[in-house]
Amino acid sequence: MKHLIIMVACMLGICSCDHKELCMNHSHMVDVDVVFDWSHAPDADPVAMVVQFFRVEDGRQCYRCEFSPARKGETGRGLIKGGKVRVPAGEYRILFHNNDIERMDERGDTYAGYEIVSLEQSLLEPMDRGALGAPPRPGDTGEAPVRGTVGDVWGGRCEYLEVQAGVSGQSVTLSPARMAVECTVELRNVKNMSDAVGVSAALTGMAEGLRLADNAPSGMSATVPFALRRTDDHTLEARFQVFGHCPVQTGQHFLSVYTSGKTYYDFDVTDQIHVGEDASYAGPIHIVIDAEINLPSGGGEGMSPSISGWEEITIELGMN
Repeated sequence: MKHLIIMVACMLGICSCDHKELCMNHSHMVDVDVVFDWSHAPDADPVAMVVQFFRVEDGRQCYRCEFSPARKGETGRGLIKGGKVRVPAGEYRILFHNNDIERMDERGDTYAGYEIVSLEQSLLEPMDRGALGAPPRPGDTGEAPVRGTVGDVWGGRCEYLEVQAGVSGQSVTLSPARMAVECTVELRNVKNMSDAVGVSAALTGMAEGLRLADNAPSGMSATVPFALRRTDDHTLEARFQVFGHCPVQTGQHFLSVYTSGKTYYDFDVTDQIHVGEDASYAGPIHIVIDAEINLPSGGGEGMSPSISGWEEITIELGMN
């Protein structure tokens, strides 16, 4: 019997549900087929998909279901097809997104307030060079939360679903789309690169979360650290995903470069993030720093983990 249950779960797709006390009226429970349509995200590769049901009448969260691939260890488009959910008859709004517990968390219990947020991270974690101590931070960003990059995010919303009592064969089709903003960073004309010197970077003024009801950046203004990879003897690059820039960020955006030699470089990249004067720009972010960055010699590892000793290197950026 145990093996039979496992086989049936694999055939239908695995779905686990959290039932909220507000929706524990079982007098008109109905089976609803949840179907994922991946046509808007042909390259999607989710580990799992979360589906949240909210009551129309008050916007409160009612049910949380999580769908996994039909067979353990599989990911990729078409492998998470959906499954059945048993809910009370009623009117609902639905929010859905992929579940990536290593990069994201869920916050909020109402349709309008529900959001996914990136996880907290230490500022120098991408460098992975031991205890260097917290470096100085640019402008007035010293108290801003530090949040990691988010990876790929697929999700969306269903504005209205009526589940009718006593009616069989009801279903809802959900069409996930890409929701994160791609950010690329290119540092040109870097001098003295070597494996002995660790280098990472951070970007200020980013959104810590994404509000799914209107697909909008949300939360506080956060600083996002990220790793840099060497592409040739004079270039460092990065490609990662964020939720966009913070909607309440009205000041400057800085790109900070940190080294294991306890030197750091701050660049004002506000115009490149806002694309000139358009502070509402929400498209892909592409940052290019074309300046002579001279990295320190030696790795700087084993130094006392204190703020003292960090040296700011000032570089004037030329006009493009």
